[in-house]
Amino acid sequence: MMHGLRRRFLVVGSAATIALTLAACGTHTTAGIPVQAKKTTAAHAPDAAPTSPAPPPKPLSASSIKNLTLSTEDVDEIAGLPLDDRTEFASPGSAASDYSKPDCALAMGITKDALGGGEFTAYRGIKNNGTKGDSLIGSLTQHVATFETSAKASELFHNAYNSLGKCNATLINANSDPTVWKILAPGPFNGDVVTFSSLQQTDKQQNLGWRCDHDVRVKNNVIVEAYLCAWANGTPTAAAAVDQISARIPPPDKPAPKAPSDFLGPDKIKSVIVSVAQLGKIVGANFGSTEKGYYPPDPADLGAKSNCGPLLGPDTTSFGVNVDYTAFRELDARDDKDNWQHIVNQKAATYVDAQAASNAFQNAFKGLGGCDGARVPTAQADKEFQLSVPAINGNDAQWTFAELANGQPDTWRCGFDFRAQSNVILVAKVCQYGNPTDVVTQIANQMADSIPK
Repeated sequence: MMHGLRRRFLVVGSAATIALTLAACGTHTTAGIPVQAKKTTAAHAPDAAPTSPAPPPKPLSASSIKNLTLSTEDVDEIAGLPLDDRTEFASPGSAASDYSKPDCALAMGITKDALGGGEFTAYRGIKNNGTKGDSLIGSLTQHVATFETSAKASELFHNAYNSLGKCNATLINANSDPTVWKILAPGPFNGDVVTFSSLQQTDKQQNLGWRCDHDVRVKNNVIVEAYLCAWANGTPTAAAAVDQISARIPPPDKPAPKAPSDFLGPDKIKSVIVSVAQLGKIVGANFGSTEKGYYPPDPADLGAKSNCGPLLGPDTTSFGVNVDYTAFRELDARDDKDNWQHIVNQKAATYVDAQAASNAFQNAFKGLGGCDGARVPTAQADKEFQLSVPAINGNDAQWTFAELANGQPDTWRCGFDFRAQSNVILVAKVCQYGNPTDVVTQIANQMADSIPK
């Protein structure tokens, strides 16, 4: 059954805590190294003059900043999410002193201090939010600042970020908001690009599932930060946003390496989901009720059998306990909203590479001791589900559970096909009266056919 919409909205008391900063900058150009001239004899031509260091690129004017930031259309395409609620900022809104750990404040987004307290010649900040019901599904923030010279931009950038690595694993919150974040900043940061993340914590200091991933760069006389906050690992999205902004700053960037042929980008995740019309052909039913999801469901509370929860349907922990996936989509389809005869549920998650997807797959089925044949309660007092553990063949796992009515087997069955392929994990689930194994395999095969191999 489709997980209900989470009744939790990111609570942030200051602009910096709720903001998701999406920054992009290219690589700083360093001076060339003079070449030692060769000595010649009288029979040879005169020595060549030593080469001169390459001149620094011409600084970008303050008026050019309006051409650097990404439009809402650009943001939606990069993130693969409808982030159409757009807000612009004329100045950076937070200072290091606004946080419980001022020395680590940059982990929450760029601060006035990092930009020299006003030494920039121009600044532009933009945040794009997307919501579903009362839940924030994603937010992409861009911060772009120009300076008089490339030397000044580089000096401020390195002074600000060189020591951020000491904040790794630190807990931090805004002074005006008790929401706690865990910083992931392994460093060391000694180049012209830094990346780091923060995980929102529950009141028990566990990962909530909401995370913010930052990419900050200095190029020429510009400092750029982009970050995505979402129910997913936004590292590739933040990097893609920074790449696009960086490409607009001279000099030209080196071409980015091509993705592996078997890689599916997070912005392409929708292609894995089989259409409702095609589902109808496979199952032989008309699906009149559908619902989309942008994050996995919370773990089921089954009391002493809570470790068996993933067998009722893969949950947050099944896709990586640190929100390891880079994008997630779910589609739940039923022939009737309230009186269904069929439930078809698809989930898909992308990862940074195939190894990360395979690791998540292997970890998903740990801790299932005592679950084979276990009986767990349902919402109806006279019914239970009887579980079975997966049959695993390589990176493909299949299992079913059956409904019991007053302790006796019913004909309602749910079947699952859970796979890792390339850098993707996919899940197909079918519940119906009778054996769903054949149709769930057909759906999983069609999902898999859309993933590059």
